[in-house]
Amino acid sequence: MPNRIPPPRLPGSTGVPGPWDAPVPPRSDGTRSWRTVDLDPAVHGFAFPNAFVDEHLTLPNGATITTRGRCGGMSYATLDYFLSGRPVPRWSAALYAPGRVPPDDHWLARYLQERQVQSFMTGSAAKFLTWTLHSDDETWVFKGVSRWTKEEEVPRVVAAVDAGRPVVLGLVVARSLGKVGQNHQVVAYGYDLDRASGRTVLRVYDPNTPGREVQLVSDGDHKDWTATNGARWRGFFVQDYTPKPPRVLTRTAPAPDLQVRTGDVMKLSHVWTGRTLHSHALAYTHDGTSGQQQVTAFDGSDDNDLWRLEGPHGTAAGEGDGRALRDGDVVRLRHVSTGRRLHSHHGFPSPVSGQQEVTAFGGDDAGDANDDWRVESDGGGRWRAGGRVRLVHVATGVALHSHRAAHQQHTAGQQEVTGYDGRDDNDWWSVLEVR
Repeated sequence: MPNRIPPPRLPGSTGVPGPWDAPVPPRSDGTRSWRTVDLDPAVHGFAFPNAFVDEHLTLPNGATITTRGRCGGMSYATLDYFLSGRPVPRWSAALYAPGRVPPDDHWLARYLQERQVQSFMTGSAAKFLTWTLHSDDETWVFKGVSRWTKEEEVPRVVAAVDAGRPVVLGLVVARSLGKVGQNHQVVAYGYDLDRASGRTVLRVYDPNTPGREVQLVSDGDHKDWTATNGARWRGFFVQDYTPKPPRVLTRTAPAPDLQVRTGDVMKLSHVWTGRTLHSHALAYTHDGTSGQQQVTAFDGSDDNDLWRLEGPHGTAAGEGDGRALRDGDVVRLRHVSTGRRLHSHHGFPSPVSGQQEVTAFGGDDAGDANDDWRVESDGGGRWRAGGRVRLVHVATGVALHSHRAAHQQHTAGQQEVTGYDGRDDNDWWSVLEVR
């Protein structure tokens, strides 16, 4: 394994490349030149690994390949967020245990799948096939993968980084079409060239290795590239990339270890679909309803998603604010915009699935014990912003639940929220934002 070269950081860069951030010349000590765009995999990359199921894709030339997960989608999405100056969703693998990645019903999983497909709908993607079939060595017609990489693609990476722009790389390891899915995609954001030794180091975000920098290293007399996460690659090429504005639900995501407390004003995200717990000044109108205020899961984020954590029924307003919450504690959630509290009750069906209805009810001087919810923290212990929790209705024992079901009239086209008398993965929630 090659020694890691300390990543130099250049002064004077804003960290988010764009027309407002003038390129900074590479640094040099005479025999060595380097530059690193201020992209940090622990900040700008996804916190979960590329553990998605394999994808079957068709290239522009009609060839079908099976990819290993969604590395291209994760690489493209990382650049989408970074180049737009927006924070990437930093949801951890633990939220999605045991699968470690957002399930296919989650909006982020769908976005990564869409970007994965788009990464193969480019002219450069054909090199995954052509380079797989070419030799590493030059022939009387072609340079071969090794020379193409070092003579053509490395200079392209250097030029892009010097301009303050990370690039997506297509890494090639396969030597037959049957194994073309073993090729890979990463984001390159830095380089270190040592002309004396001939060593080239590229710094990359690798979706297979979340949270830390990976280096691709090749010495002057070596044809291939060794990665510091243990992989070896025949070569690589710079992929075509067109930015896409990414979805942003919050610009102020809480630290994962932030202690959740009474008095906090927060947004809750449904772990399995990424929708936000929401209410609005519309009443349920379906058959059998209580006619109380709708509670839904919103495919977006606005001020109707804000809830204030309060003590249980009988607690005066503001009483006990600041108390650290943990597994087993009982709370109420007050909807900030309308003043009503998250509520459920026996005998009223939810509008789509017929499970127990969840509403927003009461106000300053109205409320009852049906507003109480017990915190079940995954694994027990304190409720941390980065963990997942189940909220169990104290009076009836149902769990606050959501799923991919909606009705244009009865839920305003938004995702249904219910009280579920069983237990499954659709009962988990996490903190999206704390104000």
